[in-house]
Formats: sequence, structure tokens, C-alpha cells
Amino acid sequence: MLSDPQPYFAQLIDPRRETRNKLHKLVDIVMLTVVSVLSGCEDWVSIEDFGCENEAWLRGFLELPNGIPSHDTLSDVIGRIDRAAFAAVFSEWVSSGLPELARKQIAIDGKTLRGSLILPPFFRHREEKP
Repeated sequence: MLSDPQPYFAQLIDPRRETRNKLHKLVDIVMLTVVSVLSGCEDWVSIEDFGCENEAWLRGFLELPNGIPSHDTLSDVIGRIDRAAFAAVFSEWVSSGLPELARKQIAIDGKTLRGSLILPPFFRHREEKP
């Protein structure tokens, strides 16, 4: 079972300047994004919508001192995070809960996950037979 990812994501360096306009915690932004994407969200607006619709549940494990970040804030902050650092902490989190998969690459095809790879009956005659 996967452990709480927040301690892992807390290792990320916040790319934003320290100003009074910095309203949202980095770990809240990252967690909202990860949870939303794992729930099927595919763009920043849907991630914001997911956050607004599930704010009560999210507050059970996120602080969200100023509510749900806007889609512009999500896009801007996530776009500035060092990709290699994010990949490293994400991999560390997954490997901690699934050690048998450590250092293995898992290919996930979105079309297969969504079932669009399944051909309708009138195309099945084109499938190669084993």
C-alpha cells in the first residue's frame, strides 16, 4: 500500500518568490494536482473544478489556507517545478509502497486504460490473428 505522499512532495523546492501574494502551500498544489490527475482530470480547469467539488474531502488531509488554487495558479506553479526533482520524489514515494516495482519502468497507455483500444465489431476483421 502506498504511504502518505506529502512528506515526499514536501522535499520539492518551491519555485515561487516569497511575497505576500503567495497564498497556497506548494504541497497543497502538488497534492491537489496528483489526486485530480489520478481521478481522471486532464487539464488545469478540470483540476480546479475537482478541487472545488471535493474541497471538504481534500481539507481532511490538506491545509488549503486560502481555499482551492485557481487553474492559472496551478498551471504556473506546477510548470515551474523542477521536473527531475518531481520525478525523483514521485518515484521514491511509489517505490516505498511498491518495492517490487523499484527501478522498473511501467508503460501505461491512456488509450488502453480508457478502453478505446477495443475495436468495434465492424473493425475486428482487420485485427491480426495469432
